[in-house]
Amino acid sequence: MSQVTCSVCRNEDNKMCKVKKVGVHVNKRRECNKYIFDSDRVRPADLVKTIKMPYAEKEEMKRRYKEELKRYREVEKNTKEAGLDPASINMHPLTGDLSRFKSTVSQGE
Repeated sequence: MSQVTCSVCRNEDNKMCKVKKVGVHVNKRRECNKYIFDSDRVRPADLVKTIKMPYAEKEEMKRRYKEELKRYREVEKNTKEAGLDPASINMHPLTGDLSRFKSTVSQGE
């Protein structure tokens, strides 16, 4: 007799074995004479789609990101030293110039 799991057995219902009238852990492997395979309970494995990025491209992306971040922090530091508000910087390390976005709130009301 081979070991089976109750998760694909027809006799299992809501973590209870209908034949033995006991609670079961559905993924635990056990030997059972009353096991009846139910193909409707078998779910296909979900494959997670991923994108394989070559090592060289990944390292280049990291290098560019670090350069942009360093440049952004340098500009931020210079604006603080100049006594300006760092929030007035129109630059972001990832998106670039944010001045192209306009507010939809009407002015003066």
